Amino acid sequence: MGAKQTDTPPASREQHAAALAASMPDDKAGLLAVALAAVQEQHAAVLAGDDAAASTAAERYEATVWKLNGGGFFGCMGADDAAGKIIERHCRAVPGAVPMWGQRGEFVIQVEGIRALVEFGDGFGMGRTHFAFRAVDLDRPFISETGYRSHFDELIAGRTVDEAATGIFRAYLTESKPKNIAAADRDRLASQALPSWCSDLVPKASRMPATVPAGFALVDVVLPAHKAFIVKKWAEQAQKKIEAIQAEKQAKREQEQAAAALEKKRRELERQAAEAANLNAREEAGAGQFRPGQRCEIVSVHHRVFERDIGKRIIITKVHADTRQVWAHDDKPVRYRINRNGRRVVECDPACIQSIYSFDALRILNEGENDHER
Repeated sequence: MGAKQTDTPPASREQHAAALAASMPDDKAGLLAVALAAVQEQHAAVLAGDDAAASTAAERYEATVWKLNGGGFFGCMGADDAAGKIIERHCRAVPGAVPMWGQRGEFVIQVEGIRALVEFGDGFGMGRTHFAFRAVDLDRPFISETGYRSHFDELIAGRTVDEAATGIFRAYLTESKPKNIAAADRDRLASQALPSWCSDLVPKASRMPATVPAGFALVDVVLPAHKAFIVKKWAEQAQKKIEAIQAEKQAKREQEQAAAALEKKRRELERQAAEAANLNAREEAGAGQFRPGQRCEIVSVHHRVFERDIGKRIIITKVHADTRQVWAHDDKPVRYRINRNGRRVVECDPACIQSIYSFDALRILNEGENDHER
């Protein structure tokens, strides 16, 4: 159970939570106690088939989250130290024990000889639940070839959580025959440890991978009790050795992945360094080729509307190597005129009108080419 999205409009939901929270304690310990009581009330209501009482209890739980979160739902489940997460952990069932409706928890069920680890918690929305079924014994068939099945449902009136989980699991078995876990998934699951409390399961969980390491053999036999005792000891010793081999392989894979990541990073740094060196070389080359006073011809433009400028000759006044650009003006002579006082004055000086050009748009004119367009 927790602060979830419902069909109630956000404003109404906030207002309803505020109204319920008004009579609740202001301190954290008091709110945690109210939240746990709300879980217990909801559980009792579900068992009794009282939907209204279950909904009321769920709303009280939400109100504790709203109040502990500072008077709002925004971000209440966003991090481990968020209000919703704190209350959820406080109300969580003891690992291995069957949780109440409204609690999170994990426990084991057995249906038709198949054991499953059930992880129980909220679904999407108030009154929704989620059951995650995980295979306990990897050498046994399961309700999916991956060893995992996710199931969303509602609060199931009149049943405890484990009774509901058993019914759901049995329904899957009825729909289709149980399947052997695929070899790749079995090997993957064998490398993942079950929760520590599962070590008390009787018989112990079978987590042998499908791919048996070299030097080992997988056997399934029935022996007299005195011989079986010895074989069990051998099996336990073999299991420890296999786990050590798997741990060594896992460590090797992690080292290889880390080495691959470092190699990838090294290649990326080398590529960046090479690009920077090439860029610097181009900039230095461009800066060395172009200089103030040099005459150039425009050979390309950045847009077709300026195509008429191709072939025009210019004179550089400034060079910017860092941006690979130059300032330049038209390569034309200064025009003069005689004013009404009879004096000769400048009518047009091309050096007064300058534009920016890219290195790549220019060609340096050779000494033998015409210096001016007159």
